Amino acid sequence: MDLLLSPSLVFSVLLASLYGAVFHFIWGKSWRDLGLYLVAAVVGFGVGQILFDLLGLSLYMIGQVRLVEATAVSWCCLFVARWLNV
Repeated sequence: MDLLLSPSLVFSVLLASLYGAVFHFIWGKSWRDLGLYLVAAVVGFGVGQILFDLLGLSLYMIGQVRLVEATAVSWCCLFVARWLNV
């Protein structure tokens, strides 16, 4: 239960959702795009967190959140989702 209410998890989901919303504001066309970009951003942020945690690399951290690395992977996933036009 502590994991679900972890401040790091809440911060990560909020930040990734913000990335998805901003990406939709710039390049989105429909409500379906918004959902796609939100999912892509959150999944990308999570993958970035896990990947760089396993590698042990971190440029800038806020608590347990690897801000730079997770943000980069999140935005890469957003551009891939736009490119694939799923």
